[in-house]
Amino acid sequence: MKNKGISLFFKIWFHINLFTFTVSIAAIPLLKDYSNVINTALGIKTQIGSDSGENGSMYFDTKFSSMKEVREASLDIIEETVLEGAVLLKNDNKTLPLSKGDTVNLYGAASHYTVITGQGSSCNAKNVTGRTTLYQGLTNAGLSVNKMLDDWYKDNAGDSLGGSASKFIGNSTQESQYVVEDINWNDISSSAKTTKAKTGIMVIARNSGEACDQYADITMDDGTTRVVVSKNNNNNTSAGTGDALELTKNEKSVLENLKLLKDNGTLSKVIVLMNTASPLQCEFIDEDNYGIDACMWIGNIGFNGADAIGKLLVNDVNPSGKTTDTFFKNNKYNPVYYNFGSIQFQNHTELTKYFSTMGYVNNYYYVAYQEGIYNGYKYTETRYEDSVLGRENVGEYDYSKVVSYPFGYGLSYTDFKYSNMQVTKDAKEDIYHVSVDVENVGEYDGKETVQIYLQKPYTATDIANGVEKASVELVGFDKVFVKKGEKVTASIDVKGKYFAAYDADVEKTYVVGSKDSSDKYLLTAAKDSHDAINNILQFKNPYLDSKKIVSHDARDLGDKDLVWSEYIAYDNTKYSTNDFIESENENFEPEYEGQEANYGVSKITNQFEDCDFKKAGTFSSEEANQSYMSRNNWVGTYGKRITLTASSKLKEAQKNPTVSKDNIASPTYDKLSFYMDDAGTFDEIKLIYLRGKDYNDPTWDQLLDRISYEETCIILQTGLRSTNAINSIAAPSTSQQNGALAPIHERNYGELPDQSGFRGFAELLETDATTQAPPAFACNGLVAATYNVDLIERLGEQTGEEAAWAGYNGIYGLGVNIHRGSYCGRQFEYYSEDGFLTGVAAGYEAVGLHKMGVFVLAKHAVLNDQETHRAGLCVYANEQSIREVYSRALEVAIEIDREKTPNSVLGVMTGMNRIGAKWTGGQGFCNTVLKAEYGMRGFVVSDYNSSRPYMNPIQGVLYGNDLPDGNPAGARNGLDYDGNDIRFESYKDGYGELHWMMRNSVKNILYTIVNSNAMNGITSNSEFYIITPLWEKLLPVFDRVIKVSFIWSAVIYGGDLLIKFANKKLAKKIKES
Repeated sequence: MKNKGISLFFKIWFHINLFTFTVSIAAIPLLKDYSNVINTALGIKTQIGSDSGENGSMYFDTKFSSMKEVREASLDIIEETVLEGAVLLKNDNKTLPLSKGDTVNLYGAASHYTVITGQGSSCNAKNVTGRTTLYQGLTNAGLSVNKMLDDWYKDNAGDSLGGSASKFIGNSTQESQYVVEDINWNDISSSAKTTKAKTGIMVIARNSGEACDQYADITMDDGTTRVVVSKNNNNNTSAGTGDALELTKNEKSVLENLKLLKDNGTLSKVIVLMNTASPLQCEFIDEDNYGIDACMWIGNIGFNGADAIGKLLVNDVNPSGKTTDTFFKNNKYNPVYYNFGSIQFQNHTELTKYFSTMGYVNNYYYVAYQEGIYNGYKYTETRYEDSVLGRENVGEYDYSKVVSYPFGYGLSYTDFKYSNMQVTKDAKEDIYHVSVDVENVGEYDGKETVQIYLQKPYTATDIANGVEKASVELVGFDKVFVKKGEKVTASIDVKGKYFAAYDADVEKTYVVGSKDSSDKYLLTAAKDSHDAINNILQFKNPYLDSKKIVSHDARDLGDKDLVWSEYIAYDNTKYSTNDFIESENENFEPEYEGQEANYGVSKITNQFEDCDFKKAGTFSSEEANQSYMSRNNWVGTYGKRITLTASSKLKEAQKNPTVSKDNIASPTYDKLSFYMDDAGTFDEIKLIYLRGKDYNDPTWDQLLDRISYEETCIILQTGLRSTNAINSIAAPSTSQQNGALAPIHERNYGELPDQSGFRGFAELLETDATTQAPPAFACNGLVAATYNVDLIERLGEQTGEEAAWAGYNGIYGLGVNIHRGSYCGRQFEYYSEDGFLTGVAAGYEAVGLHKMGVFVLAKHAVLNDQETHRAGLCVYANEQSIREVYSRALEVAIEIDREKTPNSVLGVMTGMNRIGAKWTGGQGFCNTVLKAEYGMRGFVVSDYNSSRPYMNPIQGVLYGNDLPDGNPAGARNGLDYDGNDIRFESYKDGYGELHWMMRNSVKNILYTIVNSNAMNGITSNSEFYIITPLWEKLLPVFDRVIKVSFIWSAVIYGGDLLIKFANKKLAKKIKES
């Protein structure tokens, strides 16, 4: 019995240790990774400062005196965004506006559980109480809304879309929450649904978010290619396919019965509100069996956007939003889906199958942007023009069957007429000044967005060199208010550089012009992209057969007088450089022997060849010869799925290279240095003395020399929504928060631990601080749909106020990926299918945020346009499409912020995806394109890095990714998946080039910090001290104790088992003998 008791003890001891050891494998790295978050949550001091709270040194001040005022202003700007962003798509027979007092029934689960934001890390899942419902919003606007029906949906829609808080605001990233469902007409309470209202409003909603794309099941227009993304267990769509963006059977049942009620005279109007960031397939809107009279796209409306919807419906405010995407009738006509979602390399078993603590690293999946530059309207309008003009190899193409609503489209309750378009060219500034008169010829006052589109000639040289040109490109816009019966002039400046196209094969830079004087560049003022091409068609041939022209308004087939033309001679040098590149190269002084100026960029040239499957060198010649889509041969290149086979070359290309020692002398470290300010004060160099100084000011070298190598490692090793302090130069720690739309967490307003940096106005002013999170802001598609840069800048300033009151110094946002189709889970975080519009919206919003000292890390650079297999997905695209569509957003945003913000600190977050075979942060474009070409001065942070072993922070720093989002070295025992050491402290001796790049990364981070609100309250007298909490000190001890205890328990328990086994064997022998 005694031996049995001892054996039982050994068994229990071993299993307890086994459990503890297993948990510790994941828990201890996570505790290290989230130490800053844990300390903040527990109120543990990790850094203390002296003389760091002087109110007189508020470099970025607030205009509010209380949190109540901040919150009221946020609600005002959310409502204004929806008022100007919601798009009136259809309004037959002047169905809208409704009259105050009209009776209304609201149908659909989302009529009560309206989608106000998306899911994932940019979702505000905390502040829900008190949100405005559509019933409240419409009632506040003076409509008589059926409360019985609203109450019924409130009580019975729990299993439908938005039926719980986790669904309608979206705090889950699980596929099971992406419910495409509604309640069948027959299941709705008869007494509630038949109340005699004159207007029936059906709300159709979809929700989505991070980590999973929306369900797609499309049989493409070739009749054979089937595209399936995710799996819809709810399989209740009209076609039974599970496609999220088509009507469900239950939605159809409601609309069909509303039509019957209209036919028998019970209803007089049927209106649809499209409550989704992703456009639905819109062919149903004009189908006779639904009888829809009016339709409005309202996006994700934010906390109180329902108030705006009520005001729009009764014309308290006239709708003025314009679409930021092309609304397809059926997504089978969108060529991007031939290469979208889940596609495996042929022979993918050739690749090493890597694992991480968050599942597979998806290095054996890929997607190829075969459509090239022809995303969205750049495809639909280009093929339309070629079809109308009879270009060879267009194939069958009927625009009226493909597009429901074009890019830039939106109706008003009034009508506008354009005239007197004028263009003057400022050759010195390389700007085209465009003006056009806008006359309100309708019944109501209203706002109109005048859009300027450019057509570059598609020349013989382009065809020979493989350069593609879309028929129209948005290059400018201006939103104007016009009273009825009056006329105003809209003014838009168009930069000459947008006339250039990128030639990746021959000139390997931007080119402009033609060798044939008959080739003209055209500018046109238009109401949308389709209006633009119709203007151009009339300009080219006023005698075109009108039957070939497709127009929403049969009275307006295009206006040739709204087109301006110019011949430009062929030039392959004018846009091969820019002022920033020339300045950086001219003023360059090498820091070490062999260092190249401006990251080796002396001109704009190819930087993405390894991202192009045709040029990467990792595929067979047959596969590399597959074609991108070309307007020179629509028939031969449209709708081709790119097939790629994994090989040993691809396997090698996916690996992170080992960093070798070199003979380059390292920079100076830990050098005591003094600084004399303008007042003659002589002091040790500190970060505060660099505030407002130019990035290239020589004082930066003096400051960086003061920092030790150990401090350099500390700041570069960990960046989980924060940056660490540097004591030697009195640089404070900083705090950032996720927020592609706005900051999403409260971070305990007014209750922050005692840290070195700015702790927020709520604590500083000791006002009515609250722990309530900020309200959910409207989706970025709605923001861009306002086409109002003044409003967007004010929105940025207000979200900056929210961040500054909370104590945040920066946000992980704004979202600048491109809507490549409609199924991306994070569609709500991104602005548009158009790179230029995305860049303008993000740029002006960043300007507003920077007014409050809140720095922006725009995400996710680059080609991170789907969630499916995002962690490690290999994305292939050609250089022209990357530059003219996908990175254009960053180019424009950075340029706007640099022009309007002193000491611009707009930074970037890279993606989890690969571009080509390389992780985005290790490919090199962060240095060569973002910093060397675009002139970005902020820092680059990775997407969440701790559990992604292919995202090597050492490679990141070498190639321009300055900081990891997380603590990858701590989480992975110091190794990447190829066995490379990823601890900066391991590279102290003999790695000169790495040291200089580390120094540069530290400079980028410090330049951002010193020009942010993190310096509020900090003076030349401020000093900081690091305190390591006791639990962090004991963590390595616990780790060792757990491991030793596990080993001993395993040895003793194993030995006990062996003894038992030996005894049994001996006993058996004795028995047999």
